[in-house]
Amino acid sequence: MQEEESIEQQISKAFYIEAMSDLKMVELAYENNIYSRCISMSQQVVEKLLKAGLAILGVYGLMHHTVSDYFIQKFSGIVDEDTLNEVKILVKPVESEWIRSRYPNWENREKPIWIPSKQYSKDDAEKALFVARRIHEIIKDILESKFQLEL
Repeated sequence: MQEEESIEQQISKAFYIEAMSDLKMVELAYENNIYSRCISMSQQVVEKLLKAGLAILGVYGLMHHTVSDYFIQKFSGIVDEDTLNEVKILVKPVESEWIRSRYPNWENREKPIWIPSKQYSKDDAEKALFVARRIHEIIKDILESKFQLEL
């Protein structure tokens, strides 16, 4: 008889599934030269993956977009410090783009209007895609090896 999944496992899997759907969108955006959406969706992938990790620890319902510091704090002692440092280094630049990659900015009237769809380069998008894929590898490994979650 198979044991029923806990709510933590269910929520973790739900975030993971949505992150994988977003990762497909990142790849499509990249392949179609839609770099601003590649970046914004990469941020979504990273956020949902980190929330999948937090959910397995019973931390869910976070209603903000920047969760890397909280993730690193909660996983300290569970995951080796090198992995946590890699997460921190990779995630911070993508995490900081969550608004900028989506919305025009005209607040500084001395500068041209920031239009995300015209500002990001292929190189920017490649970096974001790399981060999304690498964070996926890390979180998938943590969930499977540390928590025996079947993804």
